[in-house]
Amino acid sequence: MAPTPASVVYPGSAGSYTSEAADRLFPEVEATSAGSFADVYAAVASGTAEIGVLPIENTLAGIVADTCDLIADGAQPIVAETIIHIPHCLAGVAGATTAGVTRIHSHPVALAQCRDFLDSRFEEHGAPTTADAARIVAELGDPTCAAIASPAAARRYGLEVLEHDISDHPDNMTRFVAIAREALPYAEGVDWKTALRIVTGNQPGALHDAIEPFRYHGVNMTSLHSRPIKGEPWRYQFLIDIAGHCDDPQVARALDDVRGRSAQLVVLGSFPAATP
Repeated sequence: MAPTPASVVYPGSAGSYTSEAADRLFPEVEATSAGSFADVYAAVASGTAEIGVLPIENTLAGIVADTCDLIADGAQPIVAETIIHIPHCLAGVAGATTAGVTRIHSHPVALAQCRDFLDSRFEEHGAPTTADAARIVAELGDPTCAAIASPAAARRYGLEVLEHDISDHPDNMTRFVAIAREALPYAEGVDWKTALRIVTGNQPGALHDAIEPFRYHGVNMTSLHSRPIKGEPWRYQFLIDIAGHCDDPQVARALDDVRGRSAQLVVLGSFPAATP
């Protein structure tokens, strides 16, 4: 496997779920904030940081579009993943109450994960990360403002937890990925997973034809998501996870056949599969 990286960066402020993911993936390294999602990608691309950690998928809100757009060309491949339970809480300044809150700050994905609680009762404001939302509320010092964030972020910024675990579903989990400049080489004895981006032709049955080689090569497809293609209205690309490493001979044969049946195939990285 890859050696311990010299530097790891994540988006947003300390105390975010992504900073927790970075600590879990690389406990030997003190991860630091690089700024925005794009800043994390740029830091890895330029060599300023060796590893960048980004959220990519949530069990309630689905794919994280910003991350998928950044890694779409496969230039900074995925080299690791982890899955974290997301216990969103509502946090406010000392003396605040849920009944008195009128405005809530959080990352748009977190807001989407708490629709049942929000129920159109509050003015919603987007923040770069949930930890940034906690920081913003602390700086405002306004008891009518609250943040949807982690309990750790609430503690870090001196906020009180007004409501515990307000996610729409108790099994709210987010998958985070680590990106690097170099892909991981194939090695036996590892439970590998490979992420792909596929663009098909624009004809009936194109997706079925493109992914059929996975079946007859015995490669398990573990997830499939569709996303719009920017600048091409009503055309879609597909984000696919398969079992195995892209350089495993069986997987490589399948990918060769898929490539021949697709308008575009991009390998986004092969990495050890995580479990919740």
